[in-house]
Amino acid sequence: MQIKLEPINEDNRDAVLALSVRGDQPFVAPNDVSLRQADEANAEKPGVARPFAIYADEKLVGFCMFAFDPEEEDEDDRYWLWRFMIDQNEQGKGYGQAALQEIIKYFRENGADRLFLSTEPENEVGLHIYRKAGFRDTGIIDEDEAVLMRMLKGPNKIVKNFYGVDADKAMRIKGKKGYGVSIAVKDGDGDFLTYCAGSGRYGEAFPVNPDMLFQAGSVSKPMFALTLLRCADKGLIDLDTDISGVVPEFARKGPVTFAALLSHTAGFNVHGFPGYPANHEILSLEEVLSGSGNTPKLRRIKPYGKQYKYSGGGITLAELAFTRITGTALREAFQKEVAEPLGLKRTGFFQPLDEELQANAAFGGRLGIKEDPVHGYHYYPEHAAAGLWTTPTELVKIGIELSRSYRKGGFLKKKTARRMLTPVLGYYGLCMMRINAKTVSKETAAKFGEDVGYHDGANEGFLTEWIISLKEDVCVASMINRADSSAGQAHFDLACSIYRNAKE
Repeated sequence: MQIKLEPINEDNRDAVLALSVRGDQPFVAPNDVSLRQADEANAEKPGVARPFAIYADEKLVGFCMFAFDPEEEDEDDRYWLWRFMIDQNEQGKGYGQAALQEIIKYFRENGADRLFLSTEPENEVGLHIYRKAGFRDTGIIDEDEAVLMRMLKGPNKIVKNFYGVDADKAMRIKGKKGYGVSIAVKDGDGDFLTYCAGSGRYGEAFPVNPDMLFQAGSVSKPMFALTLLRCADKGLIDLDTDISGVVPEFARKGPVTFAALLSHTAGFNVHGFPGYPANHEILSLEEVLSGSGNTPKLRRIKPYGKQYKYSGGGITLAELAFTRITGTALREAFQKEVAEPLGLKRTGFFQPLDEELQANAAFGGRLGIKEDPVHGYHYYPEHAAAGLWTTPTELVKIGIELSRSYRKGGFLKKKTARRMLTPVLGYYGLCMMRINAKTVSKETAAKFGEDVGYHDGANEGFLTEWIISLKEDVCVASMINRADSSAGQAHFDLACSIYRNAKE
């Protein structure tokens, strides 16, 4: 079999337009669309799009199109197999594999050192063909398409490079049965990318995917704040009214305001919560705050409004006051005020986790091995402080809306968003950190590279990093099912590096 690639010209253009794939192969754009896109790309930058007719022994059997730009600054954007199809009447004859080898030869002979392509994760037939030709999964999802790569020089190994960093190395992702990481990025060019690697359940071949749920830890707090602030924008909540009378059993000495509780300046104890085994009996907020669970009774240990004292207990008290004032549990309020308006499908205060969501939920660290092979995560009755399940993809979506609200209003009123992100004491606003050279050390500020909104989270077995630009639509969210001090520092450094590079 002799395969030839012939540039599209007036002699073969109509024949190429007549080619098509089977009706059950919806993953390839029609050839007329591809050729129109080639014309548009070449009008902007001549020669960057290269469409070819595929011939087998002089018979037209398919079509392919390359994105070929050796002058592109980002080496991962220089060489792409943009489109590839074999006509429905010519499939199953070996033309696909033979054509791919000729395509690989073309790129190699024209100076490329690596070749990329992307397709929908559901395109199982296409993925099988590409993998058979030596393409490897990168773990990156670009605009809902899985990105594959083939090295053309040297060993055919994946060069890990997600915004200039090796996430696997940084987070010690080894093989398919260790820890896993899920990252989502909206970058300065307006692109949205996700990266997934490793296992969502330690000890199992359970590949992380962009829709996999992770526990967000203390990133639950800004999600609670967004819910409360939406109600404040509607006049249902007053941030500065004394609410001690709403929760008198826990705030006898008053005063207490939502603003003080959300900024950790109300002086309460109970830094964080360890959670409970997933099958633990349901606990009420009142039981948690009274010390009936595994944390001390809530009490004021610092002067009110005088200093910053991080308190998950204070956030839980704010949640209790919120539910009593609105008559609505946080789960339902978040769904109405945040999830539905933003089109979120996999984010919520799912405590305990719904049975239908368990199938694609990550396990925390080694909890599935140590505690419960069926439910490898903890139950958190302290919803506002630690009870959120979500995905990096949806965290980025929320982050972009918060950034836009800060800049010009929208999801939140501009005044409200600015208050949320304005430090009260130190660097903490209303359940959000403001990181810049004025609020933290120069060394820490330099890691972010600019003035940002930030929060991290740590539940038993889970870590989260969430970084939001306050100047443009840029956001990074990273989640991993591992939680120890070394992983925490590495995860923070990873997220900061990706954020700085995504800004460029």
